[in-house]
Amino acid sequence: MNRDQIRRRVEELAPWYQNIDLGDGVWTKDLEGSRDIFSGHDIPGPLWRVIARDLPADLSGHRVLDIGCNAGYMSFQTKQMGADYVLGIDSNLGAGTSFIHQAEFCRSVLGLDVDFREQSFFDYTPEQPFTLVLFCGVLYHLEDFATALDKVMTFAVPDTGLIVLETAVEPITQTRPGLRDYNGDTSTFFVPSVGVLTELVRERGLRIEIVRTLGTRAVVFMRPPL
Repeated sequence: MNRDQIRRRVEELAPWYQNIDLGDGVWTKDLEGSRDIFSGHDIPGPLWRVIARDLPADLSGHRVLDIGCNAGYMSFQTKQMGADYVLGIDSNLGAGTSFIHQAEFCRSVLGLDVDFREQSFFDYTPEQPFTLVLFCGVLYHLEDFATALDKVMTFAVPDTGLIVLETAVEPITQTRPGLRDYNGDTSTFFVPSVGVLTELVRERGLRIEIVRTLGTRAVVFMRPPL
């Protein structure tokens, strides 16, 4: 595909949530316009740069699972860091467009060997565990957040696997059933405080290595039990 064809396809697959560099000056989001989800916000580049600081620079030998991959930004980043195998999974829950179709298009343009699966992670059973599991921007969308953490824990190599959890946080824990919006998002159910979040993961036997708070977001690096 040439540059004009890529730009046309980007517009056909809009709206975009993630802003992915497709090369030759083409990005998925129109940061100056209003067509996209949270228009004007460069998502998730700034967040990824925070996460990447605490990851190995070379992911050779790693199997990576990107839960809630959206258009594949973090999947592509880990592949470019040398990961042996990368799988992005997303259910497109509540979306008017297919995140997986977006991800597959970006993959074809970038020429990266990344697998994508349109499926709820609750229904996914891997053939072998992953050394790195990214669980970013998902937890606060889930009513059954405790079961979700239990499920995510099973994806990682026991004891040594690394799980990176990123979620919305507030000074006081909020539960928001129904259609009450959170920063304009009506699909938010659970926004914990950092203290509640860390206690929730420790209850499951997860060992916390790093906690970083980024205003109304938090990133937790943790290892599963043996």
